[in-house]
Amino acid sequence: MKVCVIHGSNRKGNTDKTIDIIKEQLNSFEEIEYSDIYLPKDLPRFCTGCFACLSTGDYAGQNCPNKQYTHPIMEKLLASDGIIVACPCYALAETAQVKALFDHFACTFISHRANEEMFDKVGFVVSTAAGAGTGRTVSTISRNLLFWGMKRIVKYRISMWADHWENMQEKKRLKAEKLLQKKARRFYRLTKNRYKISKSLSVQLLRFIFKPLVNSYSDTHPDKVYWKAKGWL
Repeated sequence: MKVCVIHGSNRKGNTDKTIDIIKEQLNSFEEIEYSDIYLPKDLPRFCTGCFACLSTGDYAGQNCPNKQYTHPIMEKLLASDGIIVACPCYALAETAQVKALFDHFACTFISHRANEEMFDKVGFVVSTAAGAGTGRTVSTISRNLLFWGMKRIVKYRISMWADHWENMQEKKRLKAEKLLQKKARRFYRLTKNRYKISKSLSVQLLRFIFKPLVNSYSDTHPDKVYWKAKGWL
């Protein structure tokens, strides 16, 4: 099994601790092949809003001015069976570098030119915070994965009310680790059986909603050309 891990911060802190727990649980089932994306190291630039990803190229993002960073990232995502996004909560939201990643890949939303490979992938969104804000962080990231077309999304968040994982009250820490292990097992089962589980109703609904919009575009519009080629219109 191939799992891509997106690290939402270069800081080796509490969110990285959750990744260690998840990997330990996954590795107990089989040998997992991991590919890691470290932000902002692997994507040090912001989206410029140039629209090259949407209006040009044979596929979404082909001509992104930051393609030396975005193309290797997309290759890792598409080659994986499951995708973990681990993001600490900064200022009541996702980190700026995670937002920058999703800005670059909004061109692959269902409403534009989605990658079919995403339709059979499983996501796992993890967020930690010393205080509040993990709910919004997980919600935002999960919504982006949904618009990528992912089949299932497992979610985990924790407000630690402590500066470090080890400084949490023991009862709270043990409960958090037990729940995280349970979520990791669910992620493994879903990813292992990703071709057997039913299609995502949410993804099908989004395609149904956007179909009339895309169909209303001119015949030369990149999104419409792409949708027709995929047989979605």
